Amino acid sequence: MAIAAVIGLYAGNRILSSSFYYSDLTEKLSCSGDHALICNPTRNVINAKKSSNYSAGYASNRKKQSVKAVKEHVNIASNHSDVEPMVEMFKKLQNESGSEEDSVEVLLLLQKSMLEKQWNLSAEKTLAAFPPNEKNCKKKMQITCSGTCARQRRMDTRKRVQIPKTSATANTASKRLRSVVGPELQQSRLRGYMNGVVNQELLTHKEVVQLSKKIKFGLYLEEQKASLKERLGCEPSDDQLAVSLKMSLADLRSTLMECSLAREKLAMSNVRLVMSIAQRYDSMGTEMADLIQGGLIGLLRGIEKFDHSRGFKISTYVYWWIRQGVSRALVDNSRTLRLPIHLHERLSLIRNAKVKLKDNGIAPSIEKIAECLNMSQKKVRNATEASSKVFSLDREAYPSLNGLPGATLHSYIADNRLENNPWHGVDGWALKDEVNNLISSTLRERERDIVRLYYGLDNECLTWEDISRRIGLSRERVRQVGLVALEKLKHAARKRQLDAMLVKH
Repeated sequence: MAIAAVIGLYAGNRILSSSFYYSDLTEKLSCSGDHALICNPTRNVINAKKSSNYSAGYASNRKKQSVKAVKEHVNIASNHSDVEPMVEMFKKLQNESGSEEDSVEVLLLLQKSMLEKQWNLSAEKTLAAFPPNEKNCKKKMQITCSGTCARQRRMDTRKRVQIPKTSATANTASKRLRSVVGPELQQSRLRGYMNGVVNQELLTHKEVVQLSKKIKFGLYLEEQKASLKERLGCEPSDDQLAVSLKMSLADLRSTLMECSLAREKLAMSNVRLVMSIAQRYDSMGTEMADLIQGGLIGLLRGIEKFDHSRGFKISTYVYWWIRQGVSRALVDNSRTLRLPIHLHERLSLIRNAKVKLKDNGIAPSIEKIAECLNMSQKKVRNATEASSKVFSLDREAYPSLNGLPGATLHSYIADNRLENNPWHGVDGWALKDEVNNLISSTLRERERDIVRLYYGLDNECLTWEDISRRIGLSRERVRQVGLVALEKLKHAARKRQLDAMLVKH
């Protein structure tokens, strides 16, 4: 039923191909109006093929043939009044536009309108042939797209099942806990640990009291174990400890496990307090992890000392223990050379005394500080000298203006080692030459040999006895000759102004 119309364009060497049904055009035209026109569908095909001898004259003939084919198609399809205005409009446009390109555009517009009506008609026929019923509507409702794929819906369902429902009180407590810890700490490298700790819920006072009782009982068991160790002289086993406490082995082990878990739970519920206190001592020369570690040690100590019978909150009691642990960690790790605790306390007193003296308009000298603190000047001087900072010798002595590395502190410090002094070898060689010249010009051959052997000028130091055996003289005679030769060298050195060198060496 397809009719292929191929129109050769004069302006460009391209082929415009389109297909339409003249019977469908008849049906569409008949259905569009109010007139009931019955037409039998026929199958007439109009083919236009491109010839091999294509020329300008042939292009004009092809244009006339294509227009004629459209007219015949319209006449065969229907004689309805709706078709005649279209054909007349096409003739009018064709007469008005003398150019070939305008006629081709009109033909394309006509074919486009026919295809659009054909598509609309096919959709209407489909609805007429298959009217919608309840069954079809139900099926359509079942396959309606919800906007998300099935895989995404399954993942959302799993997330809802895995995430427990929390109450409004828990959400409020979580927000309050997050405000305790600063955002700088949460953005540090301990972010993962922070998130896991903040998500834990706070304990009530009743729960804290129960956990504290278990911890106290665990400490009692440890004391009993220590006393049993002193009596036995060795580490007691669980069976021996259970017998001494008149408990079963299973009850003892379960009790120890409960006490350990109670201590861990109570400590983890107060880690936020440790982090908030450690945050105040940040940027003082110690890593945040070391400060938190010291605070946790103080927290465990405070949990062991906590007495719930007094009615105080555990955070009020362990605060000072945490602060002590953080300050100890700061003291131990803030300096390259560690200072003892008592020296840090003394330095703190000295700093406070300096501030007090400055406020009163007094220069903070060592004498005034010692008088203010009722302390000896020696202690004040030693503390101030110990608090000096440590710098690397590879540090630049002065800031560089051009960005290039400048001289370091190592360049301004003298090296007292002789092996690193380049003039040390030159002085030794010069001294050796002066002594050899003095010996050669002053002493005789036997005296030169005795002096060289005795003082080791030839890298061999001998005694008078060894020299006497080598030369063939008595020991006393060799000693006398050596002493006389030494006096001659001293007298000659004084004349040459070398006496200071001889005395020194």
